[in-house]
Amino acid sequence: MRIGVDLLAIRRFSRIAQHERCRSLVFTQAELAQASGLEPARSVERLAGRFCVKEATCKVLGRGFGQGIHWRDIEVLGDRWGRPAVTLHGGAQRIAEEMGLSEVAVTLTHQADLVVAVAVAVTDNRGKRD
Repeated sequence: MRIGVDLLAIRRFSRIAQHERCRSLVFTQAELAQASGLEPARSVERLAGRFCVKEATCKVLGRGFGQGIHWRDIEVLGDRWGRPAVTLHGGAQRIAEEMGLSEVAVTLTHQADLVVAVAVAVTDNRGKRD
């Protein structure tokens, strides 16, 4: 089993969320679409949560961004109730397969100016060790 956690102050993230080029580098079109219909403060909070989940997922994979993983390789979308779910693409998917990781389960919570994300994946013991 692999676990990753990340903590983020939303106010520190707001410049990224408000900068169009940064948003397009970090988030997929689907992630941006899910945040676009919200009021501005809620949209920033939503994107901060997704950003935090991406960081926690990288920790599960044992890599940082730029180490075989690009920001958009980890896609975080909410289901119809808002529960976040991760889909891995590109380098992130390849690393997960090499490690023998099954589905990455995530949860996140917001309080005041903070967001916390936890990601967990179970290994089937076929993959390589760190």
